[in-house]
Amino acid sequence: MSRFSWVLLILLTILAVSQLWTMGNRDAPSWTKCKESLLIQTITGSCTVREGLQSDNIENDSNS
Repeated sequence: MSRFSWVLLILLTILAVSQLWTMGNRDAPSWTKCKESLLIQTITGSCTVREGLQSDNIENDSNS
């Protein structure tokens, strides 16, 4: 492999590891807390909260 290929491989590896690191330290995105898919949420604007997340949703709504 050429030098450019090695540098590119190292940079991609660093990027992948950093993405995995930051994803592990975050909460789930808000759209994943609904039973409907993101497309249905976008079209209809409805969100049925998943059973385990109902208390979290009440706290987030009161903070907004």
